[in-house]
Amino acid sequence: MEGVETSGESIGRYRLLEKIGEGGMGVVHLAADPMGRKVAVKVLRPGVATDQTALRRLAREVDSMRRVHSPHVAEIVDADVTAEPPYVVTQFVPGRTLEQSVRDDGPLRGDRLQRLATGLASALAAIHDAGIVHRDLKPGNVMFLENGEPVVIDFGIAQGVDATRLTATGLVIGTPGYLAPEIIEGEDAGASADVHAWAGTLAFAATGRAPFGGGTFESIFYKIMEGRPDLDGVPEPLLPLVRAAMARNPAERPTAHALVGLTQRIDVNSTLVDPPSTQTKRLTAVSAPPPARPANPRDFRGQLPPAPPPPPPQQPYARSPYGAPGQQQPPARYQQRPPKEPRPDEPKPYGIYRFLSLLLLVGAVGLSVVTPAIALIVVLLVLLGLRTADRGAQELTSKRTRRGPRSGDLAAVIVKSPFSAVRAALGMLLVSPLAIIAAVVVLLIGLAAKTGLTIPRAVALATAAFVIVQCLGPGSEPARRQLARVWGAVLPRRSQALVALAVIGFLVFLLVSFSLGQAPDLRPFDSRSLTHSLSGLRSGIRGLLGG
Repeated sequence: MEGVETSGESIGRYRLLEKIGEGGMGVVHLAADPMGRKVAVKVLRPGVATDQTALRRLAREVDSMRRVHSPHVAEIVDADVTAEPPYVVTQFVPGRTLEQSVRDDGPLRGDRLQRLATGLASALAAIHDAGIVHRDLKPGNVMFLENGEPVVIDFGIAQGVDATRLTATGLVIGTPGYLAPEIIEGEDAGASADVHAWAGTLAFAATGRAPFGGGTFESIFYKIMEGRPDLDGVPEPLLPLVRAAMARNPAERPTAHALVGLTQRIDVNSTLVDPPSTQTKRLTAVSAPPPARPANPRDFRGQLPPAPPPPPPQQPYARSPYGAPGQQQPPARYQQRPPKEPRPDEPKPYGIYRFLSLLLLVGAVGLSVVTPAIALIVVLLVLLGLRTADRGAQELTSKRTRRGPRSGDLAAVIVKSPFSAVRAALGMLLVSPLAIIAAVVVLLIGLAAKTGLTIPRAVALATAAFVIVQCLGPGSEPARRQLARVWGAVLPRRSQALVALAVIGFLVFLLVSFSLGQAPDLRPFDSRSLTHSLSGLRSGIRGLLGG
């Protein structure tokens, strides 16, 4: 960055005052525009500036970011990606970052935490409405205004360049402790990845700790992939929302717009006493009987009630962290859950759900080889049902985001399901041309092949190709997303999913084994007439190929 780091120099129309930040993609300066107003200028490093593909992408993202207008976002003021070096100018936000504020003053509480949650969600909603993704939301990229409102900075700039450069070399976009699991798996960062980062940033603000701890990248990534963040200390009213935003499957996370409505309705102050840490719980239970909690904790004067008699020795607690048998029973809020009750933060096994969905597809292909027509009807009906349910789920979320949950929301979605089914059918029609092309290609190859492949078998393989493209081709995401919801509702625990995987896998194995030795049944079509018609087509194809 020669020629731009020294205070007093200029770039474009802006006079650089001092360097206020530095990252892998560039250096951020406090600068003054021709009117003397302060702005933040990010100057890209020479290595990035010479990548023309990255610069073209950056130019497109800057154009999109100009449409972002929100009091919670540092807006784009100016940019020139063709300059030497390229630079982007944003609104300058004075003050401390969320990271600095928490480290200096401790975790946020009450109204400050709720304003942060709502403000960050509003910022993400505005960014996503512009068709872009932040990709690196974290405590260091959140500033506080004098009125206590949060402002998101540095969105989509360096990350737009990173998305082109780092993907090619196999590196990772973003800050390790706030990455979504799908990014670690190598998938593109979508809006749901920002929601995951929102939850991590909020957890840091409430606890003063990174949600997945520190250490090496490998250890942090392992915790993220396991879906077990450290949320001890997050206020209880926020816990369900934070856990939902950190769902392992991106489709299960709420949207940024949903977060805005939900955080506005949550009363963080409803929890009068902060949940104690695990260490505090153990020390309290071992050292002394817990004091009685008066109606108003602020009026507590330190008086301790008489200790209740200890429980009889024949009622020990199994593996209790609160002490040996005979010590005082800890309060109900500290007791362990029954062993058979699933943990509230137990992540759903979405990796197993993918295998289950794949097994269903293999089973559909096996059925297509045995009875092509029946398999085609069944698959299309199932896909239509999944797409219709997905539209209903999204409409339900949208309603509750705009005006809060109501008792009649689900009934309204069910009443409108026929209209949703029509729209879902239209969506399937958009995928059908590709599926039909795939089926025709496979059929022609089967007819042209000089093997013992019969005409009914060629028709069955063409049907299987249609099913595969219809289930996995472009535009099939709504059905797969709803199927993940179904698995999550029916098989919420890993043990249940593993049992289902074994059972369905065995049944699919039997079906495929049966289909390999079975002649295809083309009913309700007339097998003889269809075979006769395609025999003429086979002869013509082979004649054209010189066979």
